[in-house]
Amino acid sequence: MISTYEAEKAIASALYTFKSQLTQIEEMGSHVLREDIFADRSYPPFNRVAMDGIAIAFDQFRAGRRSFIVEGCQKAGSPQLKLQNQANCLEAMTGASLPESCDTVIPYEQIEIRQGVAYLGAAINVVQGQNIHGKGSDYSTGDRLLSKGRWLRSPEWSILASVGKASVKTSSSPRIAVVSTGDELVPVDQVPEAHQIRMSNSWAIKAALNIHDFDRVEIYHIPDDERGLESRLGDLLLKVDCLILTGGVSRGKFDFVPQVLERLQVDKIFHRIKQKPGKPMWFGTNPEGKLVFGLPGNPVSTLVCLHRYVIPALQEGLGLDSSGKQAFAILAEDVVFKKDLTYFLPVRLRWSRDGIIVAHPIQNNGSGDFAALSASDGFLELPQENEYHKKGEVFPLYLWQGGLA
Repeated sequence: MISTYEAEKAIASALYTFKSQLTQIEEMGSHVLREDIFADRSYPPFNRVAMDGIAIAFDQFRAGRRSFIVEGCQKAGSPQLKLQNQANCLEAMTGASLPESCDTVIPYEQIEIRQGVAYLGAAINVVQGQNIHGKGSDYSTGDRLLSKGRWLRSPEWSILASVGKASVKTSSSPRIAVVSTGDELVPVDQVPEAHQIRMSNSWAIKAALNIHDFDRVEIYHIPDDERGLESRLGDLLLKVDCLILTGGVSRGKFDFVPQVLERLQVDKIFHRIKQKPGKPMWFGTNPEGKLVFGLPGNPVSTLVCLHRYVIPALQEGLGLDSSGKQAFAILAEDVVFKKDLTYFLPVRLRWSRDGIIVAHPIQNNGSGDFAALSASDGFLELPQENEYHKKGEVFPLYLWQGGLA
């Protein structure tokens, strides 16, 4: 067996970056950016009026003037006007270009316009340059605005639109097959016999992948037949980029997955990790570099291994830069675990008033008790080298939902 750290590094060393694609802005969604984005011009591209009001030459206010004849109105989207008389003003709308010869904007709330003249109160406080979004104050031509390896969310799509990127290079979502194995499994819409259970692991895996923006996922079920398993898995490896199996990787008499994968020329990188739950996990790649994850069949083990290893690996394959983004939480109570294994502890999260994430352990009946997970938000990773984990200690946190919202 290997440690969780060794398993993580072994997976990382076997990864390749998935293909890229051109995504049109009309097809916007949650994609990973695969090119750097640079400003095509300064922004704002002109001195931009930041509040509705009047634009003046500040020297006139400094000289004591408190009334200004209104020469006209500078609208947003209209060519720049010029103040003809420094003693006058122009009305100016938010988003408009600051009129030439003006350097200060006074909002309507602080003035009164009567019969074409704007009057200021005697006690008004005006600062030169106020309410102006200066040209190039956000960024200059050629500045890098976005770096590849980040999720494209609404702020990023806004930036792409502002620099004229009607299409952008993004990662192509990998084709993923989720395969459940076992004669005891029946479809969700079927009434099981006394010796059977409904398939749930494969649907839980698909749900987690979809939540993390992997949408090219198909579900399959293969009974415990060695020849049938070899034939179906061989076909799937020709079609997909990643194969995720649940069940069939332990030491049972009908756990055929490891030997079948070996015959299909999938190179075993590791089998079994020093962890609980999820000890029997299997990982390998075929000659084309396609990823194969064999997850234990117990539901809690399946989900823990999926979130601890599989989803991070797929995100790295997209080119996502996840450095410095590991979440952590404080343990809410003492936990004792006396086995020489890393322990993945299901927890419910609470936020303290000072902004600290506190993780409260959830009790369950072992790695088959998937119903108890519905009361949890994710799990903490408690290190192998310690038996006693004290209240107030900080540990890595993995979330079912993939975020802290």
